[in-house]
Amino acid sequence: MRRGWQGLEWSRTRGFSNATDAELEQTGGVVSDLERRKGEESKPGGGNGYLYLTLGIGFVVAGIMVIATAGVPAAGVGFVIPAAIFLGLALKDFQRQRHVLPQPANKERELLSAIRDNGGSITPAEAAMETSLTVREADGMLSELAGGGHLAVESRDGALFYSLPGRRSAELEGR
Repeated sequence: MRRGWQGLEWSRTRGFSNATDAELEQTGGVVSDLERRKGEESKPGGGNGYLYLTLGIGFVVAGIMVIATAGVPAAGVGFVIPAAIFLGLALKDFQRQRHVLPQPANKERELLSAIRDNGGSITPAEAAMETSLTVREADGMLSELAGGGHLAVESRDGALFYSLPGRRSAELEGR
């Protein structure tokens, strides 16, 4: 989404709107992950932390050189202000990147808890419904865990069920 000069946001799916993603989700509107990622990427400071840091340091060095050459601190003010702005943008961008990094241990724990809560076995679609993962992410993680010997794979009624080894699912015990 792009914010216009009047505070309106532009989205391909809903045109101009002054509703934020959070407001839209609360009112039952749909904001896809792709739209959310595009909005985050188009924000100022997104992904340019090293560029801003380099420019900020460059302006600091230029300001110091001007002050040292002129002998008057006021001569470097024109360099100090942009340096502060660029260093602030770099700091903001680095903090955003630090918070965006995925935490695979938490997603894996969430997935394993869903298996446990689901009676010991689960399909990728069920995992997606019970966790914050997409079906593709759940399928990939379940396959990876099964490949490492951490989960057992069974085929029932044309679907793959992933279960914790050594535990039989409630469905199988009831048969």
